Amino acid sequence: MRFAIALLTFAFAAAISGDAGAASVYTKIDDAGCKVIQTYEDGGSDMVCPGHDGLDVLVSEGDARLDVDFGFKGEHFETFSAFNSIGDTVEWLTNAMGVPEAAIIRYYISVDGREAQALVISRVNTESQDGCVIGVVDAKLEQANGIARGIGAMAPTFDCAIDPVVIAPGASELVRGFTGRNS
Repeated sequence: MRFAIALLTFAFAAAISGDAGAASVYTKIDDAGCKVIQTYEDGGSDMVCPGHDGLDVLVSEGDARLDVDFGFKGEHFETFSAFNSIGDTVEWLTNAMGVPEAAIIRYYISVDGREAQALVISRVNTESQDGCVIGVVDAKLEQANGIARGIGAMAPTFDCAIDPVVIAPGASELVRGFTGRNS
């Protein structure tokens, strides 16, 4: 718990101070531009959609739950325990050289008449390093976008093998129901 609070404090400080060389670039997920690369007997599927700077957005659906990877497909299915869908906008967080290091996408979560929205922050998969979800922010929180960007600033140093997913304090039960690699 102390580690998560320390990470969140770092993320908030990064969001407030900003990085003069870093930038946000937005792309849309357009179903017409996406290609289904695999379908499964249970009705699930994997799609690849164009992203930013030649990077792919990979969307996997299974049991009415989605996993989204950026750059390359990850090995882990990271999603919420409740049914969900995603928005059509991806915010790519780039470093001073314009290289995308993290991506943020909105999830719409729904079960038993309850609904929530979450901003999910992922480290971009590259050929040399695994990506993963590094943080989850309840979209109803004040300054949710800034908190998400601050968590995204941790992407270059986040170790997907051991660092726990940061779930911003104040998240609803549905948002806390995230099931990621290290959650």
